Amino acid sequence: MSILERISNLDRRIIFLTVAIAVIVPLFLPLRLPIEVTPPVQQLYDVIDSMPARSVVLISIDYDPSGAPELQPATLSIMRHCFAKDLRVLVLGLWAPGVPLGVSALEEVAVGEFGKEYGVDFVNFGYKPGGAVTLVNLGRDVHDVCRQDHNGTPVDSLSMMDDVRAANDIGLVISMSMGIPGSDQWIWYYHARYRGNLATAQTAIGAPKYYQYLQSGQLVGLIGGMKGAAEYERLVGRRGLATVGMDSQSISHLLIIGFVLLGNIIYWLEKRKK
Repeated sequence: MSILERISNLDRRIIFLTVAIAVIVPLFLPLRLPIEVTPPVQQLYDVIDSMPARSVVLISIDYDPSGAPELQPATLSIMRHCFAKDLRVLVLGLWAPGVPLGVSALEEVAVGEFGKEYGVDFVNFGYKPGGAVTLVNLGRDVHDVCRQDHNGTPVDSLSMMDDVRAANDIGLVISMSMGIPGSDQWIWYYHARYRGNLATAQTAIGAPKYYQYLQSGQLVGLIGGMKGAAEYERLVGRRGLATVGMDSQSISHLLIIGFVLLGNIIYWLEKRKK
């Protein structure tokens, strides 16, 4: 049997094993491949970086655990940037499964890394049902929509909320979104009415839809998928799961391209031989 015949009849389990190795090894042995920051991510970074100290950033956790590999690293990086700039962070979510993810991010970054004080530097209002109706009312009166925080504490007892009453008091809203309700509702019902700064982070499959809103000025920044999250990690100077994941993704994609090219070369040579 010739080499070409052996390769063309290669056991598919060997191919699967090779791809698995290409995915797993970079997770434990980072390659530190270069990451180029794209303009949409840089725009969001610049907006947050230019905000005055003690400004309020609202982060909406509009995703569930299936979207966490792409969106949770972006959430962590944005929170690190906000707290490093001494901004106040208000967290809520339009997806109930996203509540534990928001709690985990705040515990890791706000408390664990920056030692921020709850009720003074950050507040978590948890899940807010209602979609479009909630967002319209939120911009009008935050205290009416968020009467208690995630733990049941009355909003009026949280000192951070004393001067956060309506949309005009929120410097930036970032929807970390993977579907509906999510960024669409924030654009259509919140931004269209109150004209506040709005940005979004999307899974890779959903990001292309939102470039039109970025070009029209309805969004001030856009993070697309794990690649965008890795770019933001680079900007804040903290390597995280997105950067490591991009190493793994890049190597596995190159391997798959190599297999496709090899298969076509073998096909062409065998056809020529016949």
